[in-house]
Amino acid sequence: MKKKLLIKVMTTTALLSASIQPAFASTDLTDINGSFAKDAILKLAEAGIVSGKGDGKFDPTGKINRQDFAIILVKALGLDMDSAPVKPTFSDIPADNYSYKYVEAAIKAGLIKGLGNGTFGLGQNLSREDMAVLFARSLSYTAGSDIAVGKASQLTFTDAASIADYAKDSVAAAVELGLINGNGNGTFNPQGNASREQVALVASKFLSAQQKIKEDIANQQSEEQETPALPSTTPQPTTPVTSGSSNSGSSSGSTGSPTTPTDSIPPTVVIMSSTPVPVGGSVSVTSTEIGSVYLVPFEGIPANVSGLNTLVTEHLAVKGTVTAANTESFISTEGLAAGIYRAVAVDAAGNVSVPSATSIELVENTIQTTSIVFSDASTIVLNYEEDLDPAHKPTVSNEDWDTITSDLVVKGLDGEVPYPIQLENEDVTILGKQVIIKLTEPVQVEDSLYISYQPHAEENALRTLSGKKAQSISEYKVQYSENNESTLSLSLVPNASFVVNPSLVANEPITLFVSTNPENYNKRSIKSLIQVKRGETVENFQYNAEDNDFDIIDAEQQVLGSVSITSSSDALSIAPNGDNGLTIIPYNLISEMNTQLVFTLHEEGNDQLKEVVLPVTIDQKKPTVTDVTYDNGKVTLDFDEPISVPLGFASSPVLEYSPTGDFTGENGVFLTGNMLDTGSSETDYLYSLVNNQLVILLTDEAFTRYGFASPGRFRVTLTDYQDYAKNYLEQNQWEVFIPAIQD
Repeated sequence: MKKKLLIKVMTTTALLSASIQPAFASTDLTDINGSFAKDAILKLAEAGIVSGKGDGKFDPTGKINRQDFAIILVKALGLDMDSAPVKPTFSDIPADNYSYKYVEAAIKAGLIKGLGNGTFGLGQNLSREDMAVLFARSLSYTAGSDIAVGKASQLTFTDAASIADYAKDSVAAAVELGLINGNGNGTFNPQGNASREQVALVASKFLSAQQKIKEDIANQQSEEQETPALPSTTPQPTTPVTSGSSNSGSSSGSTGSPTTPTDSIPPTVVIMSSTPVPVGGSVSVTSTEIGSVYLVPFEGIPANVSGLNTLVTEHLAVKGTVTAANTESFISTEGLAAGIYRAVAVDAAGNVSVPSATSIELVENTIQTTSIVFSDASTIVLNYEEDLDPAHKPTVSNEDWDTITSDLVVKGLDGEVPYPIQLENEDVTILGKQVIIKLTEPVQVEDSLYISYQPHAEENALRTLSGKKAQSISEYKVQYSENNESTLSLSLVPNASFVVNPSLVANEPITLFVSTNPENYNKRSIKSLIQVKRGETVENFQYNAEDNDFDIIDAEQQVLGSVSITSSSDALSIAPNGDNGLTIIPYNLISEMNTQLVFTLHEEGNDQLKEVVLPVTIDQKKPTVTDVTYDNGKVTLDFDEPISVPLGFASSPVLEYSPTGDFTGENGVFLTGNMLDTGSSETDYLYSLVNNQLVILLTDEAFTRYGFASPGRFRVTLTDYQDYAKNYLEQNQWEVFIPAIQD
């Protein structure tokens, strides 16, 4: 896109977005009348881009999560959702998730990325800076060039330094385009969660900017392709002028018809894929003109077509075809070496573009072992996550023990001296996801062997059916035990989450220790986050104050290893807390997009480390009561998330009863209650709070005393009830009728 086109878009977007008024049918959204984004919400709802949350509610001030934002982007851009892969890209967005096709379409277009650990971040809220990044990236997708590059210098917010480096250009571009504004106090609040009404307003402006970009691109291409012939006052040549002539403004032959204008304007190319990309995968690019596109090494890029084609011939670059302008084209990276690459486009007239502003990193398409174990005293099994190709089997034969030339080596120990164990190639079998090694002699209990895998030839290198190569293995120790249980495994507990709340008092510490269940926001249990297993046995933890980590303890109180915990971001510090556990302190600049807890397993006698990553979740949303019911002496309140019990007298819910249903004046009576586990029935009610539900049970004595019946009503008041992130309930009082008894 030309510079003049970008300027034109930026100066007209705000006016367009403000002047376009929706023309839509009535909606059932009943809670948006007071929203500053009412018109935008209705406009997007009519277009089918946003929807309510049920029961006529849009929840304008509620936060928007990552997968729902992906849905908005995909609908706004009209991306193809029919080519979603069979295997999900991310472990937390399975194929049966409502957002699956939308997320996959956004990933394919290079608009949105995961968290770097194989997860997308399902349910995590979207920050303001990331909203700006994704909208700017989507406009770049439409424009065919990066509209945000170099804009960071224009930022004037007082908290501009707290905007993540990757987001600064996009925030500046979004502000310049009028998509998003700062706060009244001169700040931008980059890590603040974007609300549903904020996203709707920006999305509405985005649609206007997108439409303007499309119109200007079409007009510009039309102007370039239909330049009129200039009138000539000189004699016309009597011989035709070819289309390649520099006199493209002249007429040709005796007919006086104009020649086809020479195209001398090079296209613009943009890489849309996220980096890195495994070798053999495809890279998505867009070009402003039809023709060809090349993926070339970062340095020494030729400026002519012949030089580009030479790189392709030498297998240093790859070439693809662009059949439609400003539309995704995919280039296969099969045959390229790992490294940094840029894209170059060539149009039909042979004009060569400047290299793309962004680059893409190609990495070796590899896979690691998930475990190496003894299945019995004579069999070692290497397990992988994907099916292996039986046609690529490593050699194990080793006739010359002094010179190890085989790909797969098994060693034993003679005292402290290692020696290769003689194997034959037929002793190795590839079956599904496993490499099975049959030993000629069984080992004894507590014996250890060492596995090495260093492929010497491509045809012998282990690889999956999808083409991924297996990573090398260096002296992996595997021990045989009496019950055939071998190495420890580390995984996240299902539905594990670690929640922080930046809106609280700065640097409020969180204690991570060993406990069955977390009690409240400031007490977290490592058992609720990760688990370590040997075979199918879940092992226990014990905090080690000397090493500041958690020891792994078996049923006989033997130490099997340890788990250390680190943070991926300076916005979350981890320090020892005496003998009690670890203290975790979130800082104000924390962002869930780049903050993770990293758990590393150190197993006794095993040098191979294992690691899992848990993204930190930011929660600033107030919990709500979704339903209040009365049934046969039981009042039940359902919450939209787990609620913690405040300590002290305030933990008891206040329950009132009015026989007329009117609590004004002195018409109500206060009932007395105790917690259910106290065992006391000499009160009017007993209550229990378990995760998402508060249950109040009326006693027989209370029924005798008050005779609860219709049209009576109960009123429940909760004081200081909060979620685990210390967000207080949005509302603290509810009423429920006693239904009439049906004959």
